[in-house]
Formats: sequence, structure tokens, C-alpha cells
Amino acid sequence: MKCANCGAEIKLGCVYCSVCGKEAQIVPDYNVEEDILKELLEEDDKTNKNASSNGKKKKSLKNSQKKKKEAEQKKKQKRLLITVSVLIAIAIIGVIIVLLVQNSHKKSFDYQYQKGISYTEEKNYTKALTYFEQAEKLQPDNVDVLLRMADLYRLRKDETSEEAYLLQILTLDKNNEEAYQMLIALYDKQKEYDKLQDLYEQSDSDKIKALFDNYEVKAPEFSEEAGEYNDTIEIELMADSDCTIYYTLNGDSPIEKGMEYTEPISLEDEKEYTIKAVAKDARGFYSEIAEADYEITFEAPDSANVTPAAGTYYDAQSISIQVPAGSTAYYTWDGSTPTQDSDVYSEPLEMPQGNNVLSVLVVDDHGLASPVIRYNYIYLPE
Repeated sequence: MKCANCGAEIKLGCVYCSVCGKEAQIVPDYNVEEDILKELLEEDDKTNKNASSNGKKKKSLKNSQKKKKEAEQKKKQKRLLITVSVLIAIAIIGVIIVLLVQNSHKKSFDYQYQKGISYTEEKNYTKALTYFEQAEKLQPDNVDVLLRMADLYRLRKDETSEEAYLLQILTLDKNNEEAYQMLIALYDKQKEYDKLQDLYEQSDSDKIKALFDNYEVKAPEFSEEAGEYNDTIEIELMADSDCTIYYTLNGDSPIEKGMEYTEPISLEDEKEYTIKAVAKDARGFYSEIAEADYEITFEAPDSANVTPAAGTYYDAQSISIQVPAGSTAYYTWDGSTPTQDSDVYSEPLEMPQGNNVLSVLVVDDHGLASPVIRYNYIYLPE
């Protein structure tokens, strides 16, 4: 139920309206007549709509077809726009990729290396070095790059940098023939013969050592063959005329501790000698070290040979003593053993009368003495 005054809902069983306070009057929730009228109007409206819609359908169909064509055309335009946009995007991406690839390529070792070669051929050594330096950064141990840089520094007459790169190559490849050839030429030009010698000694390759043939110095030769000798000997050392010879007698290195050879070497003491000798040419280049061992062992001289023989003689006799070379003979006539304080034999002796004993001692230059020999002479003149 609703309040007739304010239209508010009145609760069931209430006499007054809880909103306006008026006495409740029962008003039905709907009006039958109004509902019937409303239904009739709605039916009439539907009829009118159906009539007008039939008239509009034809017009709507044309409009629909037109809109459909427009929609399709818009779709085509949209698809074309999308296609063009995609193609443009692909082209932009392609350009970016090409630029990235080109940039990456320019930073590659091969690119830097080839550019270095090109500029070298053009004799633009400054730019060539720039590219080879970049290539070296990418591959620091690339021997070919280091060789090309050393050669560029040679062309630029920067000998310090050239040497540094060549030595760096030999740390990577100790028997690199091209690096050796360039260093040999550089040191020869600079007259750095000590460096040439060091360079020669640091390689154990016969092929590399052959590169030094033009700098080879003939080793000294010895006048006496190595071996054992029973007497003092003199050793002469021989080498090319433009060389200086250095030698040692105890096996030490003649390069480090050698004495300059000026006259024959006399081996006078009874002992073993190891002679090492080396020749050094005017450029300061050394030969191989020549070596020979000698052993000096002195032997006592033989006893003197005396004539005439011992015996009895009736006629005057002259006594001769054959003394070995390099020795001295000492003698006595009273049978005693001669010493170096005894008489020295210098000329034939006259045989004394009577029964006498000639005793002879031979002493060589080394102080070694022979056995004493005795001759008994009886001289009875008539």
C-alpha cells in the first residue's frame, strides 16, 4: 500500500503514514485502466515502427552496402598503411644492422690488418702503423703483425722501436728467421758487435746460426798437438791477421778472463794445462773457443856417456863426457858421489896417473839428476 498524500509505502497494519503522518488511505499499486491504455499504445507503436521499418529497410540496405564498401576500403587502406609501416621498419632495422655490422667489421682484427697493409703499400707509414697498432691490441701475440710494425719502424728510421719489436718477437718465437735477419742487419749497422755475439749464442738452431756466416771468425789453432810431454814446450797460437787472441791456461773462459796473446806460451812446470783460446776480429765478433789439454811430466836425464872405457892404460888419455842437451855434468876423481857443488865438466879431461875412479852426475834444467856413473881408470905411464 502507498500513502495517498506522499506516496510512501505504508507498512502492513499501520493506520498512519510513517513519513508524512497522514491517515492512511488505501491506494492500489497499479491502475488497470492505465495499464490497458499503455498496452494499446505500445501495440500501436509497434505497428507504426514495423510500417516505417519496412520503408527504411531499403534505404538502410543501401546505406549498409555503402558503409560496408567504406569499411572495406578503410581496411585496405589500414592494411596498406600497416604494410608500408612494416616495410619502413624493416628497412630501418636493416640499415641499423648494416651499420652495426660495418662498425663491428671495422673493429675486427682482419679489417685493421688489411688496412695496415694497404697503407703500407701506399707508403703512408703513419696510418699503416695506426691500424697495425689496433690489430696488435686485438691479437698481442700475432708475430706477423709485430714483424710488419718492426719493418715500418725500420722504414721510419726508428731503430729503438724496431729493436724492441724484434726482441719481442723472439720471446714468442725464439728461432724466427726474419726477426734474426733484421736484428743482424740492425746491429751490424749500429756496430753493436757484442749484441751480435749475444744474439748468436742465444739460438741453438743450426739454421739460425748459419745466418751469421758473414760474421764467423776462425778459431785459433795450436802449434803443438794436445797430449803428454816429457819436457818444456812452447805453444804458438795462430789466427787471422785482423784478429786478437785471448787465452787462459786453467780452463777458464778466454772471453771473460783471457790474457792477450803476444808471444809463444811456455809450459815449463810439471803439471797439467788446459789451454782455451778465442779470436776476436776488428768488429768485436768472437770465434768459437778452441781448447787443448797438455800434461808435462819431466823424466830424469840418462847417465852420461864417457869415453874411453874404464881400464888400464899405459899411454896418456883424454877423457870425454857426452852431456845431454839442456843438462850439466858434475864429476869427482876420488870415488865420492858428485853433487851440484862438484866440478863442472866443460872440456875433455886428462887421465891422471895411478888408480882413479871418475864419478859423473848429470843434472838437467829442471833439477832432475841422472844416476851416478863411475869409471875406474888405471894409468901406468912407461
